[in-house]
Amino acid sequence: MLFFHARGEVLEVGAGTGRNIPYYRVGNGIVRQVILTDSSDKMLGEAKSKVEKLSKKAASRFQTNVVDASNMSRYEDNSFDTVVDSFGICSFENPESVLREMSRVCKPNGKILLLEHGRSQTFEGLTNYLDRHAETHAKHWGCVWNKDIVQIVREAGLIIETFHTWHFGTTYYLICRPSKS
Repeated sequence: MLFFHARGEVLEVGAGTGRNIPYYRVGNGIVRQVILTDSSDKMLGEAKSKVEKLSKKAASRFQTNVVDASNMSRYEDNSFDTVVDSFGICSFENPESVLREMSRVCKPNGKILLLEHGRSQTFEGLTNYLDRHAETHAKHWGCVWNKDIVQIVREAGLIIETFHTWHFGTTYYLICRPSKS
């Protein structure tokens, strides 16, 4: 559903093993190119293997680059029509700076697509559980699962156009515009 909004030149941040590759509509010309980035070359190696299994035409639309999401200086301002992150905010040390970088490289009329998980705004008991176990979970999995996603997005200056939650308010679906002020 989220990837339906991807258009043109697409940058995916924290692409990992390429789990989102099948969702990009590269065959119909809506998505011209997808650049998959991650700080781990090993993870991107898995993504490359998935790309190689696509048809030659579809595979030609994908590229992988080892990039630190908090410093994407290799990309110029306003380079991408769509910038995507799925389930990455929980593991970024400074998610606000990553989102600001995503905003910087996104064209003014582009979209920033976020599928994330974090603290529930609607179920206090669940949020209390996440808070109590966040440190242990982060130690084992590298994921801080109780971050306030909406607050982080707003502090980064993104403009939220569409916002939905699922799974008792812990899964966030956001379509944002970059802040270009």
